[in-house]
Amino acid sequence: MASNAAGTVSSKLSLGLLNFILAVISGWALKHYSIERHALAGYGLFFAHSVLCILRYTHPNPGQVQRRICEQSLRYSPAIFVTLIIGQMQSISGELEFFAGIAKWRHIVLTLYGGVLVLSGIRRCLSEKSSLGQLLGKLLRLNHTVCVLWNIYCLWRIAVLDEHWWSLGLALLVLLNHFVLWRLTLRFNISTLEVDTVGMCFSLIFAINASQELMENTAGR
Repeated sequence: MASNAAGTVSSKLSLGLLNFILAVISGWALKHYSIERHALAGYGLFFAHSVLCILRYTHPNPGQVQRRICEQSLRYSPAIFVTLIIGQMQSISGELEFFAGIAKWRHIVLTLYGGVLVLSGIRRCLSEKSSLGQLLGKLLRLNHTVCVLWNIYCLWRIAVLDEHWWSLGLALLVLLNHFVLWRLTLRFNISTLEVDTVGMCFSLIFAINASQELMENTAGR
């Protein structure tokens, strides 16, 4: 029992420290790199998430609402952040078009995240243990995964246009964060929350460098 309590305290301290690092990086990015509304929203999202999580993990007895907000924010913030960064990149290089110009990037994004909101809203009205609630939960996870894959594809497409390697690196990092790095929890004494928060810190660094690289290449033309 004492060992479990010590492990819980250690985990809270590490999560508080990781979120403090996330707050510092995102705050610095807000000051120096929020040059466009997508960037402002993206860095602001991570900064707000980090502050909420610092309060949650340093509070001796956080409430259920606070726990729920941090849990949902950790689940969806990384994908939303990358989507917003892709929006910032397109403000520099031009908006992506798909299906022979029929659909634009923002239309597909609104459809994907609209699906997440609708499924999440309906599921909240149902019992999670019911068969319909479980089905909606699977559909919600599938929709979220499609959003992540869409981000990876858009970053890859931006990267291959003019060999923007930081954009390609961010795409690979998103792939690792969502599909691979959680397996570290099976082999090492580290929680999924810690892995996800570290992934968010690196996503910030890669996003800043990817945007900077794109701006420099565009200015040099």
